[in-house]
Amino acid sequence: MKPAEVLARLRGTARGDTVMSLLDQIVVSGTRFATTVMVGRFGSESELGYYSLAFSVFVLLVSFQESLVSVPYTVFVKRLSADDQRKYAASSLGQSIGLNGLAMLVLAACCVIVQMTRPTTGLLGLLWLLVILLPFLMLREFARRFAFAHLRVATAMALDLAVSVLQLGGLALLARQDQMHATGAYLVSGGAAGIAGSAWLYLVRSEFQWDRTRLRSDWIKNSSFGKWVVGAHLTSVLHMYFAHWLLAAIISERATGIYAACMTVVMLANPFILGMSNVLSPKAAHAFAAGGAAAASRLVWRFTGVMVTVLVLFAVLVAVIGNALIVWIFDQQYGGHGVAIAVLGFGTVASGVSYAMGSGLRAINRPAANFWAAMWGLVATVVISSALVHSMTILGMTIGLVSGFYVTAIYRVLAFRAAIHELATASAS
Repeated sequence: MKPAEVLARLRGTARGDTVMSLLDQIVVSGTRFATTVMVGRFGSESELGYYSLAFSVFVLLVSFQESLVSVPYTVFVKRLSADDQRKYAASSLGQSIGLNGLAMLVLAACCVIVQMTRPTTGLLGLLWLLVILLPFLMLREFARRFAFAHLRVATAMALDLAVSVLQLGGLALLARQDQMHATGAYLVSGGAAGIAGSAWLYLVRSEFQWDRTRLRSDWIKNSSFGKWVVGAHLTSVLHMYFAHWLLAAIISERATGIYAACMTVVMLANPFILGMSNVLSPKAAHAFAAGGAAAASRLVWRFTGVMVTVLVLFAVLVAVIGNALIVWIFDQQYGGHGVAIAVLGFGTVASGVSYAMGSGLRAINRPAANFWAAMWGLVATVVISSALVHSMTILGMTIGLVSGFYVTAIYRVLAFRAAIHELATASAS
């Protein structure tokens, strides 16, 4: 099939899927946003700091599942027959369960170490709680990615709406009883994820066909592809949350909470960035499988153009009203950081480009480029943030973070262009 025909076919459903995906991401990001605001507003800056640090640990652990199971599944599933898709789905679920068990053991070991070295830290109880809740939180993430891999955006929407209703309802009860704190927020979130994830697994159970003989071969295939993806994801998580931990270690958990509040304001762009990426990743993989590099390239650049246009407008808006917005959302004690919020706002432009190019590189089987881009971005952030943390504290952290974003984005753009040129040359010869 020619690239133009592939694009025409994808375009027939692209608008509907994209709109639905954006709405779904609004639900997901809105729920996380509301949770963060409630912890920060009804709790304290320190509670928000503990909440954000624990969340960084969860994101780090779930990145293994994303990289070694969900991303390879998204790339490879449409290349299989219907029967093999069900078997591949079952082995991927089995891999997810195994990784979850390993993650629980590693996190429990870390808790023991923390308990022996810093038993008074307020983070310790949250980490032990996360060990217990991890299976429920991981199942919900697996379910979302499974639905998006098959472009069943409505299924993902139903799952996320269920989680949102349960989670926000539980948090509202905590706030009403003046019991809002990080521990309660995680208990409610884990319970909501467990209920919705278990219901999803029961409803789609017929789509999993267990075949023990495939477990080893599918794991080898997934891990071979995912080793670069996991490297890129882990590096990206460290990049995103390095400032949280540096501020907590050198300044205080309160400074981490204020920084997290600044990030929360800018993350209002996340529904758009992640919603576009949720659609682009499987569509780019399908386009490459059906029409080759040319079809995937056109799709990726089209999405990138839309994302940059919207995010530049968002950055300008945040630069103008950012400080007023953080005071309105959280409270007066979070104000005075308008410049830092403006810097983070323009960082969303680079973040959007990175997400789009990252999806394209995975679709054309170039996951290593994503890893090296993320690695150089992390290096830039660590060096600049470490140099500025004492003199500029929160503003220094934002400058370091955004500098790394732009390093990663530029690397991925250059890598994607080079890979497309290489594939086009190989196809022509």
